[in-house]
Amino acid sequence: GGSLSVADRADTRKSFPDCVYPLDLAQTKQDVIKFTMLEYVPKDFSTSNFGFSDREEYRNGIGTVILPVPGGIQDSNSVEWSGQRMNALEAAAANIALSTIGEGGKGLVDATTQVTNAIKGSGGEVKTALANAFAGAATGTGSQLLTRTTGAVINPNLELLFSGPALRTFSFQFKLNAREAAESREIVKILRFFKQGSAAQKSKSHLFLKSPHTFQIQYLHRGPEGDENPFMNKIKECALQSVAVNYTPEGNYATFDDGAMTSYELTLQFSELEPVFNNDYAQDNDATIGF
Repeated sequence: GGSLSVADRADTRKSFPDCVYPLDLAQTKQDVIKFTMLEYVPKDFSTSNFGFSDREEYRNGIGTVILPVPGGIQDSNSVEWSGQRMNALEAAAANIALSTIGEGGKGLVDATTQVTNAIKGSGGEVKTALANAFAGAATGTGSQLLTRTTGAVINPNLELLFSGPALRTFSFQFKLNAREAAESREIVKILRFFKQGSAAQKSKSHLFLKSPHTFQIQYLHRGPEGDENPFMNKIKECALQSVAVNYTPEGNYATFDDGAMTSYELTLQFSELEPVFNNDYAQDNDATIGF
């Protein structure tokens, strides 16, 4: 790991309440969604393999919010594939470079000899391709010379190749209607929980900005004390990228006697910190949906 340390300001908040809406949610025993706030922890970099360690999966939370499961729950798993090209000349050049890196001067000589021998023993097509390729490179006309003179192009060997994983995003929307003063105060705590928890942090010196807190999201079956629902998707640790509050979701400004709004609409946009990998799925004979 690195030795760099960025100190927190003394007024950076690292403790939040445990909130529930509605207040009697635990008594209903209905399924819920639980948001646990976590202190962001960067990955450690290893100089032995030039890779990053796995982030600790289970950490103590610094506050929770438990809400009824909203409608419109969905996820989308995707990976990135793209069309890539490598013609014979590029493949030969790549082989020479790779051999040189791996075996030094000997590798350079051996790989170059292989290419030279292939050219000597080739038919007219290879010689035509090479002659046009070198002429195109020398004149800056690229591959168009070959096309203009023969009507052909060197086979680009176009193939769809895997280029990397993608990060998943999740969106949730909640309507929060207060039925009593205590519930109104709980709603305010919930809004503050997400707004302040997702805010960037200043370092003690003001020289740096630190990452906001992150969140663990779980679908719990039968009440806040229940286990994760195996028939819903699991979600990795997330960053809260957007918190939107509609203070007049009914279309008019309405408050209680103390000025608190009678209704709020909360929209949250999350993104997972890491992609989902094949080995993240439990070996449970396909009894759960997993990620």
